[in-house]
Amino acid sequence: MSIPIKIDRNQRRAIVGALLAASFFLVEAGIIEILLGMDQACRRSISSLRLAPDPFTACTPEWEWMLLHAASRGFAWLFNPAFPVLLAGLSMGVVYAFVGAVCASVFRGRGVFVYLAIHLAIISGVAGLSYLGQYLA
Repeated sequence: MSIPIKIDRNQRRAIVGALLAASFFLVEAGIIEILLGMDQACRRSISSLRLAPDPFTACTPEWEWMLLHAASRGFAWLFNPAFPVLLAGLSMGVVYAFVGAVCASVFRGRGVFVYLAIHLAIISGVAGLSYLGQYLA
């Protein structure tokens, strides 16, 4: 026998926001991982050349490579680049689900736009910190 759970409108909005944010991130991360795989194949093919050019000029540029890693792996990649991709994606999915739930319940009609702005800010921040981190370490 199941007990019906009563949830109010704000809780329902938060659940929908969390699910939409997590699904948006996971689809985005999947597409980006495909692009990173294509870049890795390009780098492998270039490394077999005798006078190999710089992989960042022949394949994906360095700024785009950092941005793609920041978008698909997030904070986990910033702190540990060898962190498993699956765990990084799942942990960032939880972070973005929380952000989506807060945006949906607090900002209501503008929640999607606020979430996208926060999403871009997180990606830009992680990419910028990882780019600076290579010169500080």
